[in-house]
Order: sequence, then C-alpha cells, then structure tokens
Amino acid sequence: MNFPELKLSQTERDFNFDFAILEHDLSYFFEKRCLDYALEHINRFNHKIKDNLYNVRPLILKEALISLTCDLASVSFYHYLNMITFVNLRKDILHYLTTTTLTNDFMPLLESIVNNYFSNLDTLDIPIDGTRLSKQVALVVYYIDNHCDEPLRANTILEELTLDPEYTKRKFRKELGFTINFYIRHAKLQRAKQLLINTHLPIGEIAERINFYNSAEFARQFQKEFDITPSKYRELNQIFYKEE
Repeated sequence: MNFPELKLSQTERDFNFDFAILEHDLSYFFEKRCLDYALEHINRFNHKIKDNLYNVRPLILKEALISLTCDLASVSFYHYLNMITFVNLRKDILHYLTTTTLTNDFMPLLESIVNNYFSNLDTLDIPIDGTRLSKQVALVVYYIDNHCDEPLRANTILEELTLDPEYTKRKFRKELGFTINFYIRHAKLQRAKQLLINTHLPIGEIAERINFYNSAEFARQFQKEFDITPSKYRELNQIFYKEE
C-alpha cells in the first residue's frame, strides 16, 4: 500500500524534527523516572518553537501528541508492572485528542500528557522487572490488574487460577518483595487514579466502584500511597476530565 505524502512547510518540518528529539528524550526520562529532566526539556522545546508554533497546522500538532502518547505507553509495557494502567491511560488520551480541536493548548496538553504518565508510575519501593517474573506470579499480577473493580482476596484469586496457595504466595513475595494482598491494594489505588481523572464520580462512589473498604479508609490509603489527597489529585489532573 502506498501512503500519500503529507506536504509540510519548512516550519512544520523543523517542528517535526525538534519534536522527534524531544519525544526520544521524554521516553528515556520516563523509563528512568526523571520527571524534573522531562519538564526541563519540555521548557527548552517550548522556548525554541513558541514563536513559530502558530504556523504549524493543528493536524501536525495532534499527530505529534498521539505519537508521544503511544511511545510512552510502549515504554511502560516493557518496564513497569502496572501496564494495564497505561493501556487505559493511552485509550483515554487518544480519545480526547481525536475528538478535540487543538487551538492554543498544544503546550498545556503536552505537559499534561507527560505529567499523567509520570503520575501513574508505580510508587512501589522495590524496582520490578516484569519480564523476570515466573509464570505463576505474572498470572496473579495480570489477574489483579484486570479485576481491580471486583472484591479481591489472595486465596480466592489463587483458587480461581488453580494455583497452589502456599507455594504461590511464597513465590510472589520472593520475586516481588511484598504480598499478594499488598499488591491488590496498590492496584486498586492505581485504578482510582484513572477514575479520578476520567470521571466525575464522587470520591465515595470511586471507593465503592473499586470495592475498597469505605470512603474514609480509601482517602487515607490514597494519601499514604501517593502523598496527595484524592481531591487534590483530581484538581491537578483535570485536563482530560470533562463534566457531562
């Protein structure tokens, strides 16, 4: 299949080249969890292209943000345990970008996409290499990530997966450094982040949606995990959040 060539002006060619370099750098900083460096490079990029940005067509701007979104999601698949979180984040951002007309909000959107990806990084203290997990442990992790909204207990999960309870629990803790129930709580709180950003559900309903104990305990555990309250997290990440 032959793809038709998109004719670019010199300004647009320069923008694409500069953005490609930025995209490479942001992917690297995302892999290394260096948000400060990522934001520094965004500021440099903005300083370089801001005077000519109005000469770049919205289509080109939108394609650049879509490319970055997919690139960051790809990095997450290889390096982070909670890949389902990034699959859902990619879906929500792409839906927003493909249904929105970009005007003067390119740079705020760029910063918001990067901040959203970094804010959804696992906050676990122990570095995790998902490619090194045994089949049993990977299966448990995958099950938890895909059933965050359901009531989850370690024993019921292992029974559902027909895995030996004591052996799998020991293996899980040995490979990851924490228990299955600890990861259940962590995964539910990661899911809560998505709901805070992409829905207008009250915080109490979010706690109920993810089958957390109660709204007060949810708020306490959320702040303990992420060092920020659920309401403040929503306030800081509302660019993809729309009232219906």
